[in-house]
Amino acid sequence: MASSKKPPSNKIPASTSKKTKSPSLPDLVDKAFVSLPASSKKIKSMTIALSGGVDSVVLLHLLHQLQKTHHFTLKASHVHHGLSKNADKWVKFCEKLCAKLSISLDVNYIQLPQKKALGIEGEARRLRYEKLLQSKTDLVVLAHHEDDQAETFLLQLIRGAGVKGLSSMAHFDATRRLWRPLLNASRINIESYAKKHKLKWIEDESNQNIDFDRNFIRSKVFPLLKNRFNHIIKVISRSASHLAEAQHLLDDLAKIDLKKSLKSDNYKHKLKVKALEKLSLSRAKNVLRYWIEINDHMMPSKDLLDELLRQVLTAKKDAELKIQLSKEFEIRRYQDEIYIVTKNHKNLKNYEIIWAGESEILLPNGTQLNFKKVKGRGISFKLLNNQKLKIRNRQGGEFFKPDSKRPTKKIKQLLQESDLPPWEREFFPMIFVGDKLAAVPNFGVDQKYQVEPQLTGLEIKFTLIK
Repeated sequence: MASSKKPPSNKIPASTSKKTKSPSLPDLVDKAFVSLPASSKKIKSMTIALSGGVDSVVLLHLLHQLQKTHHFTLKASHVHHGLSKNADKWVKFCEKLCAKLSISLDVNYIQLPQKKALGIEGEARRLRYEKLLQSKTDLVVLAHHEDDQAETFLLQLIRGAGVKGLSSMAHFDATRRLWRPLLNASRINIESYAKKHKLKWIEDESNQNIDFDRNFIRSKVFPLLKNRFNHIIKVISRSASHLAEAQHLLDDLAKIDLKKSLKSDNYKHKLKVKALEKLSLSRAKNVLRYWIEINDHMMPSKDLLDELLRQVLTAKKDAELKIQLSKEFEIRRYQDEIYIVTKNHKNLKNYEIIWAGESEILLPNGTQLNFKKVKGRGISFKLLNNQKLKIRNRQGGEFFKPDSKRPTKKIKQLLQESDLPPWEREFFPMIFVGDKLAAVPNFGVDQKYQVEPQLTGLEIKFTLIK
């Protein structure tokens, strides 16, 4: 007897809510602008990443219209990778388009490194973002859309990404000042808008090359999925949004744990081991991931993260711990704390810097000096006798006397008694007036150069990281 049950449907509901008419692209961008966080609403300038493709051309057209009601300065940035024989033509196209709209355009020429650790796509993306984030603007605007989001999700899934990777791209990234107003718009809607307004754009021939993973997913995988599951793009986009919310919760948990794990005077730079020991393994790994991220480093593999945590938790307090985080950085342990350290410390040379009145100076080893005029503290301007302040790293044999009632201090002994990690001591900055040591930042001012209580002096403070 034949079953009376209907065969299961392959249709995926785009949403469980009542169907409503999709907003037009201008309304979508305007709504996205209004929904920006309060701290970003009063923006005075935007820079759009303009490739010349249909997505960025449409976004440029939309932002040009948005200017009339929200009053901000709009400029464009184009990156010339030199990967295509048509790259010069794309520059000319973007220049002509921006000139027509009276929008200034920055063209950045970049060259991919010979060793492409992230592959051609990855290195090109990394350098493109690097140039964009150097823009002196309130907001960098990208033309990523719903289909891009779905492709990114699937790529991350194939790579075995965790919650953060699968949450894909954010509508708004406050840390990097990135905004993606078209993330809820489909590729079809964008192309329809371009045709309706008779916009012209360029076609990147590399988009047809399925040797690139993203192009393979776009041209081979998604057509099959769309044919069987009609709302697959929207559903994946919604899943990415759910995962983004989950990642926010994990970040909030990490922040709670970090308050106990990090010293308040150096929030990002060093992490207390004892606090990690009190957490469950999964929670400790969550803290490590977040700590590495807020220090602007690429996330290590799962195996490396597991090994890092294992060594951190099992090593003896006086053990020399070194774990390579990347080509340039390693994680080291000193006493009860772990640090992210530049690996080229041994290659650093002695330095001498003349202070020219700056409020802060970044030193060659990545540390920093801050200068502030304060009453009754620091180096006496009166005693400088028009001589310039020199900043030099320790070279051995130095000593000074910050207290007339106490013996002269050897700098080497002073640093050894401090909690400063050994790798920072050799390049620790000292302040000279002529050839005389006047001050050791954070440790004191030699009695010969101390300001009188009623006068203004120059206070100099040292920090491991800004």
